[in-house]
Amino acid sequence: MNNFKHQLPYFICQSNFVFYKLMNEDENILEEYRTAFRKYAKDGIIDMDKRLKHKFSFQIHHLEDFIERVEGIIPPNRQSQFFVTLILNGTGEKTIGYFTFPLQKNTLFIIPQRVTHSSKYWSSTCSGYFIAFNIEFFLQNVFPKHLINNKKIFKTSIKPFLVLSDAEAKKLKTIYEYILKEYNDQLKLKNEMIAIKILELLIQCDRLFMDAETHQKESVYNDTVEQFNELIQKNFTKERSVKFYADALHTHPNHLNAIVKKFTGLTAKDTITNHILLEARYLLHSTSLSIKEVSDKLGFDDPNYFSSFFRKHLSLSPAKYKQEPV
Repeated sequence: MNNFKHQLPYFICQSNFVFYKLMNEDENILEEYRTAFRKYAKDGIIDMDKRLKHKFSFQIHHLEDFIERVEGIIPPNRQSQFFVTLILNGTGEKTIGYFTFPLQKNTLFIIPQRVTHSSKYWSSTCSGYFIAFNIEFFLQNVFPKHLINNKKIFKTSIKPFLVLSDAEAKKLKTIYEYILKEYNDQLKLKNEMIAIKILELLIQCDRLFMDAETHQKESVYNDTVEQFNELIQKNFTKERSVKFYADALHTHPNHLNAIVKKFTGLTAKDTITNHILLEARYLLHSTSLSIKEVSDKLGFDDPNYFSSFFRKHLSLSPAKYKQEPV
């Protein structure tokens, strides 16, 4: 017992050291995001995998800490992490892929890997949580990849947000708080427990999205739209006609247009065009490629046609866009 009393100050010091080390790590992560958002906003779409100095397989934060750090503005960016965010209070606007929606109390939104997203928070009293992780975090903890990949909420065609009831939000809040405590307490097998709780969070989110589709008769996912988005990712530099994608999906162009319009608010043609424009803006601002090289990379035979295409949809030329200040 006396030995323990002598060692107690050491344990307290060690505990404090771990706590402050975690605090510093969290501060460093938030500061890296703030710096990247400010420094590379001119990229058009910031590739955070390239712009962040350090790689993170897992992170969790109080939303208000992050919003305060970035002054309420998150410019268009994408990253090889999954994000699951719960807003308990506050207002704003969020864009994820082709979806733009208002942020309000009890909003849950999901960001799949490498999907472009941005935010504007209008309220200084925003609160909530966000968690981000990649597949490697689960593989390191001996969790099979399919436990993440088969979650409906991470499909790129699904409507990526829901407004929850107070009871539903409270249930998710409990899981976030548990993960935060586990992260801060530094107990043995910490990462395994966090991985388990993330899986619980994802299962609960999947249930909420499926319930919204079943009970509220609100369509949140369509397999044809999901396949359409995957085909665009693979073929947009070579194929831009709706007919090509309709044929590949064994459907009529008009039917494809109707389905895509119903689930995303955009026509199939607009969806293809938006994807090309997103890539064009990224390449023009975040690389040293010339306009001709960008045109070639995007599959345009003639740089002049690329310039006309770009000007038609964004009301300025690629050259002018490339020269624009932050």
